[in-house]
Amino acid sequence: MRPKGIARLYNRGRLLWEAENLFVNSGLPLLANLIAGVMAGQSITAIGFGSGALAPTAGDTTLGATPAYYNAIGAASFPSPGSVQFNYALATIDYGAIGITIQELGLFANSAAVALPSAVGTANPSWAASTAEAVGELIVDGNGNIQYCAIAGFTGTSAPTWATSLNATTIDGTVTWNLVAFHNAPGPLVAHVAVPAFAYTGAGNYSGTWTLTF
Repeated sequence: MRPKGIARLYNRGRLLWEAENLFVNSGLPLLANLIAGVMAGQSITAIGFGSGALAPTAGDTTLGATPAYYNAIGAASFPSPGSVQFNYALATIDYGAIGITIQELGLFANSAAVALPSAVGTANPSWAASTAEAVGELIVDGNGNIQYCAIAGFTGTSAPTWATSLNATTIDGTVTWNLVAFHNAPGPLVAHVAVPAFAYTGAGNYSGTWTLTF
């Protein structure tokens, strides 16, 4: 019998939607390892917000489409025997998710230890020389990571040496950038669910729970 679960999404504490998720094939080895007592790399640590419009299938190994944004799971609890509940949220600091029309969610074990948050397939522009940048602008740096304009100004005449640590700053002409998301994705996918489409504008106020029952 395939494990099951329910994902819920809230806006300002009001339940918007809930549905049963699909526990995908790539999540079954994780469960088997846990039953066998193999703990290393088998914990669920990441959630993905994706733009794929297709219904999940058992053979899915990642989110259905890009752009996608990945963040660390919040607190975990055990609401009943055999069940584990994960909390997740989109906050105002989740800059890498801005502009995505979210239509799917995924739970990931992240056994590859990908640093979070991450964003893949962003539509943000690449860095450009001698360009005016306002606070809040997002660009893709030479490493493929997302940088957030923290202090407005003009970019330099040549690309800076970009910071490669999350939240670290880069001085670029008179602009100061903060690295807010890496260009990579976690894995493996454990559970996948489609949600009603909503555009994330950076206002935060979205949160949810995801309960798996084994």
